[in-house]
Amino acid sequence: TNPSGSMATDNTAEYEKLCTDIDNELRSFLKCVDDYQTAHAEVVAACRSGILDLARARKSMGNRGMGVTTLQYPARMTATQIIDIDPENESVMALRYRSNQEGGYAGAKADSPPSGDEKVIETDPIRWFGVLVPQQLRTSQTSFSRGLQSVVEASNACVAMKLHYQRYQDLLAQKKSQTAAAASSTAAAATPAAE
Repeated sequence: TNPSGSMATDNTAEYEKLCTDIDNELRSFLKCVDDYQTAHAEVVAACRSGILDLARARKSMGNRGMGVTTLQYPARMTATQIIDIDPENESVMALRYRSNQEGGYAGAKADSPPSGDEKVIETDPIRWFGVLVPQQLRTSQTSFSRGLQSVVEASNACVAMKLHYQRYQDLLAQKKSQTAAAASSTAAAATPAAE
């Protein structure tokens, strides 16, 4: 058996595996680019729809819908939508979107009811505008919520895109160094034969 032949076969198999890994990372990167562009387009569409519906709602509400003042919303309000770092993917700083189900007022504990002088505040911000609000206001709220979800998707796609691109660059550098090492060993082997 020729030991140099089996070594060359091992190097060829390793080189082919490296090329396959490079192709897979490039495919993953391009899929992330597509996911990012899709999510970005959804953000733009949701914001456009939300703003138009908000303008229609203001028009139909007349003077009542000219603006929300500090008299209309609670001073201790809480967010209805929350974005934070996904604990399952902390290493890549992936975000997650979740709805705030606790409601109530800021600083309220779930197991303790409010005292007599504190009243529970309605968690739906639509209620700040009254009980009977235009349907456009509700669709505007839905559009902005959908847009927020798409922002999280776009952000996660961007993080994954950077990660796959970095892996692709590392594998490409590894391939170049392997190719250079193979070329120098071939040149070294060919020099004594020429003499």
